Amino acid sequence: MNKQLVLSALLSMQLSVYAGEDIEVFTVTGSHINHDISNNIAKVTIDAKSIAALAANSIADILTTVPGIDIFEQGGIGGLTYLSLRGGDPNFVVFMIDGVKVNDPTNSRGGAFDLGTIDPAIIEKIEIFYGSFSTIYGSDALSGIISITTKKAQASELAIASVKIGSNNMHAGMLHLNTDIANIANVTVTGSVQNNEASTFGDDFERQVFNTSLSSINNNNSHWQLGAYYSSGQSAYFPEDSGGDRLAIIRSPETRDYSQQNYAANLQQTISPKLKLNLSASLAQRKEMIVNPGIAEGLLNSVPAIDSSSDYKQFHVNSVVSYQMTENAILAMGASFIQEDGSMDSSIDFGFVVPANYTLKRKTKAIYAESSINATDKLNITGSIRYDDAEQLNINSKRLTSRYQLNNTSALSAEYSEGFKLPSFFALAHPFVGNDQLKPETSENYDITFEQAMTEQLNLRLSAYQNTYKNLVDFDPELFTNVNRVKIRARGAEWTVNYDALAMLNVSANISYNKIETFESDVVLRRRPQWKANLLVNYQALDTLSLLTHLTYNDNYYDSSVPTGMVNMAGDFKINMSTVWQVVPKVDLRLAIKNILDSKTEQAIGFKNEGRTLTASISASLW
Repeated sequence: MNKQLVLSALLSMQLSVYAGEDIEVFTVTGSHINHDISNNIAKVTIDAKSIAALAANSIADILTTVPGIDIFEQGGIGGLTYLSLRGGDPNFVVFMIDGVKVNDPTNSRGGAFDLGTIDPAIIEKIEIFYGSFSTIYGSDALSGIISITTKKAQASELAIASVKIGSNNMHAGMLHLNTDIANIANVTVTGSVQNNEASTFGDDFERQVFNTSLSSINNNNSHWQLGAYYSSGQSAYFPEDSGGDRLAIIRSPETRDYSQQNYAANLQQTISPKLKLNLSASLAQRKEMIVNPGIAEGLLNSVPAIDSSSDYKQFHVNSVVSYQMTENAILAMGASFIQEDGSMDSSIDFGFVVPANYTLKRKTKAIYAESSINATDKLNITGSIRYDDAEQLNINSKRLTSRYQLNNTSALSAEYSEGFKLPSFFALAHPFVGNDQLKPETSENYDITFEQAMTEQLNLRLSAYQNTYKNLVDFDPELFTNVNRVKIRARGAEWTVNYDALAMLNVSANISYNKIETFESDVVLRRRPQWKANLLVNYQALDTLSLLTHLTYNDNYYDSSVPTGMVNMAGDFKINMSTVWQVVPKVDLRLAIKNILDSKTEQAIGFKNEGRTLTASISASLW
């Protein structure tokens, strides 16, 4: 299908349907300063209503609607899912669950987060930040942040319960409870399960999630919160780059068992009207066991069978003090300490079994400052700096953002940021491919965004960016070790429109363009389409019935597997639909059809497309 025709169709298509539950998107910025004057650069926020309207079965179903994000699933919900934000590697994105960082640097993916760890049913909102946020979060946030907030207390609801069934023998359930304790604190408890048991590897998946929080209420000067999160799961699918169920010679699945535990405590104290203190501490632990049967030789070299067991812990303490210097200026200063402990026990079968074990510890101390100033009633400028000391690696990072209100209906924002990523434990310490001389990977990011309210019903946003990534870690087959050598640059633009066409009809669309420059002729990045487009149409047919239609288009991209080598993959066009019917007050029935056209296009070489899938769920709220 002609690319220009598809993009034109997404923009010009006239559909008589409406969004009863709008996909809510607005702009703010990540900051140490909790104040409106720091709301400069765009982020995308997707709330619980929007997630429910999408009837999402996975995080991928949600994030695929977001401009600048490329999502590719390998082997269905249980398989590996690749996420690239504005051209960056999957491990250039920091994932946070309730403020706790959950990236695991012991894995062979360099710290890329496993999206199957969390159930979309327990999510209150997702926030996507673009650009480097090393001045805020330290290492790893080279291309952005994805922050997930789990369900919190709702004033009018005592409990929420849902059950779901679907194609590929999928069944799931969720229960959320909340109550007040002596008018002093609120406690919430959420649990969910999901299982997929299909006939092909990649669909065999099981996950359990438990989450609880205790937070103070009715105290204007002090607020505290305690939280715990636990997730475990098992999956079976063909190994990455094996050629999947279509091409893999070794027909045994790779099995993966994991557990994720997070514990967090936070205190926000108002010392005076101008002075505030925030203290936080968190502990995250991830364990993962992988049995990889190996990959037979094809156009590329074979991969031996590997059994591995990894364990990673991160303890993080952070403190920040903010001071309102004047009505138009605020200053924040703080410090953080991070201790990481990681290990992997593994064995590699070269015809004879060879152990490949490592243990590594790392401490990082940091100090930072951030200031935000309303220079005029139309212009805000926010700047931040940070100094990190990571085992004698001294790193400075900077970030500068500004927003200018051109008039009542338009605004212009700009950002410059620097980021760094410490080498992963796997890249540093693995006994066969590790290199303890690796330098941190770095990024330099520019962003400019124009926002225009054409009318009360029509809003536009256009963003242009350039991200340059240096010292990228790459495997050198001649030296048989990891080295710093690759530099890439991503230039692109994102165009978003939101139109309340009628009282019952909302249409939103986005188009993303991303051009990658590798500076080396033999370097080709995988799964980076130049063009991506989304169209979401929401129609409120009745007060109790709504329909959401989602059209998505991905351009051609490159992928690789051992049987085939590098291949230019065909782009695809898909349509998903979901409907919400309020059967009685507080009881909703949801039906969703994914891939209505039953596209057979593979997202990863040889891995079977799930095809058309159907899910049905019912949820009820008690009060």
